[in-house]
Amino acid sequence: MIDYKVLRTTIKEKCDRDTVKELLECLGVEVGRDYRFVENDSFSINKDGTIKDFGSTDFSGDIVSFMIDVLGTAPREAIEWTAKSLGVWDE
Repeated sequence: MIDYKVLRTTIKEKCDRDTVKELLECLGVEVGRDYRFVENDSFSINKDGTIKDFGSTDFSGDIVSFMIDVLGTAPREAIEWTAKSLGVWDE
């Protein structure tokens, strides 16, 4: 049985700014060298790897929260995809 809470904590520990940028690009989100989203520059990646929208949504969270809240991904799917992408879980 998968402990999603532990897996999510592991994901947060592994996600720095550059790692989150790579993950977002795998999801089709283009991120510039300044860590701002190209198509919506109100979104950016903070130094600690969290994502922040300084625009209308006021979103702030990790990559998994971004996938769930902004992209509409199911929570388990978001956690599993991120964990697999980071190499911290392999089913």
